[in-house]
Parts: sequence; structure tokens; C-alpha cells
Amino acid sequence: MNNLIKTQRGKALLYFTLIVFINLTILSIIITGIALGIKGYISDTKFAYEAVTCCGSICSKCFFTLRTFFTILPWGCIVILFIGIGMATRKTILMLSWNYRFIRPITPLSIGTHPNLRKILPTMDLYGQLVLLDNNKLHCAFTLGLWKPKIYVSSGICSYLSRKELTAVILHETHHKKSKDPLRLFVIQILYALNFFLPINSYLINLYSAASEKAADDSAINFSRDPLGLVSALVKLSKSKLMDTLSPSTAFSKEQNIVEDRIRRLLETHRALPFLGKTHLYLSCIASVFIAVTICFSLFSKSFNHVHTIECKTRTCNMATCG
Repeated sequence: MNNLIKTQRGKALLYFTLIVFINLTILSIIITGIALGIKGYISDTKFAYEAVTCCGSICSKCFFTLRTFFTILPWGCIVILFIGIGMATRKTILMLSWNYRFIRPITPLSIGTHPNLRKILPTMDLYGQLVLLDNNKLHCAFTLGLWKPKIYVSSGICSYLSRKELTAVILHETHHKKSKDPLRLFVIQILYALNFFLPINSYLINLYSAASEKAADDSAINFSRDPLGLVSALVKLSKSKLMDTLSPSTAFSKEQNIVEDRIRRLLETHRALPFLGKTHLYLSCIASVFIAVTICFSLFSKSFNHVHTIECKTRTCNMATCG
């Protein structure tokens, strides 16, 4: 099981690193291209505008050339950048405010008030790091906090699950806490919003979420030596209409779609599960590469263009050059 933990943890780290590297690279290219070429974009746009307004409808036919098409493209990249910044800012505010609004109105209970937790916690050394929420209707356990994450468990899930099942759930969340998964997910969400135009992001985020969940599952089993406890908890929570999740990655991984995969993996530890979604992966990669190349070409094409004037010749427009 130690090898499985390293494998799944390594996969999660790999996917996280890929997401950060790809998105920061694209963002750096866009910012660098805009910083180096903004004066040229402005001068080219001004020249094109003067050409059209000077020559009127006849010479405006000369405006629609390959060079003027490249004049428009950089402005599209600038618009995309500011849209991404706006979406990332909005996402940040929403996530932070949601965390605040969710936790503040819920009254924490003393751990000693619940018999299951009172018997479980001494073996886990989680005093001061686990918060019991006073909500009997909500079946949830999650890890929250960027720098000093804590585990939050509702009183409803404590009553709903047996001691073994609750132990497995808390061990699962303990791994998320130690791995700083809330902080990683926060970074991923911001980058995903910032570079919303990259299809590969959605695919990599799903891979990261699945690997992160499986690594937490393996960690829980490695400590408890009882996979059936975690399986039973997953089955119960998947059937509960009031189910929340066992992880903070719900909004991105759509965990309900991988619960069955997690259960099957826990029960059949010796059978390798097939890798699905290759078509989606290839299409996402191709689309992302195409978008990245288009952005680079539009931002840096001026460097390869040695024509510095646009001439509206008489043989094309039947009139003298403007100006």
C-alpha cells in the first residue's frame, strides 16, 4: 500500500505541476508579448484607422489584408487577458466569501459531546485541528483553510456513520490536510479561471482531483488496514440525499462521477483499471496547442513582418495613396 500512496500522491503532484507550469507559461507569454508590442499595436491600429477614414469606402477594401488582420489579433489577446483577470478576481472573491459565509453561522461543538469522535481522536493526534459542526441534517466532512487547514465534520455525519466508517473518513481528510490540498485547489481554480480558454485545463483538473482522492483513500487504508470501512462510508454517503463530499474538490472533479471508480478500486486492489478518455485528452491537447500557437503568433508576428507601411495602390483602389 505504501507504493500505492507514493504512486497516487506522485500523480497528483505531477498533474498539479503540469497545470501550474502550462498556465504560468501561457500567462507569461501573453504578458511579455503585450508589454513588448503595445506601442506597435497602437501605431498600427492608428494607421489603419486613418487609412480607412481618409480613403473612404473604396480604399477600405485595402484595409482587409493579412497585415491588418494581424493588427486586430493582439487586441483580442489583450481582451482575453483582462477577461481572465476579471474571472480570476471574481473566483477568488467568491471562494473566500463562500468559506466565510459557510463556516461563520455554524456553531462548533465540543468534540467530547459525540461518543464516536471522543473514542477516535486520541489515536489520531488531531486535537485543535478538527472542528465538529452543529448540524444534524448535513452529512459532510471536508478540509478547509489555505495556510493552516482544519478538518470540519458535521454532527450529522458522525451519527450517520459507524465508528469504523467515521474513522476512515477522518483519515481520508487528514491526508488532504497534510498534503495542503485546499491550497493547491485554490491555486488551480485561480489558474483555471485566468486561462479559461485552454481546454486541457479541465482535463488535467479532473485527473488531479481523481489522483488526490485516491491518494487520500490509500492513506486512510494504510493507517486503518480496513478498506471496507471506507468503502461502506462511500456507499452510504453516495446514497444520502444530504451528501456533501469527502474532499474540497467537488466543484471541479464532480466527485460523484468517480465514487464508483474509487469503490471498485478499493475492492479490487490487484486489478489495474483501464485508462479512459484518450480521445478527450488528444482533442484537448490539440485544441490547447492551436490556441497557444495562435496567441504567440498574434502577439509576436510584428517581429517577423518587415513591411512598415500599408499602401493603397491605384491599381487596387483606382485612386491615389492616402495622405
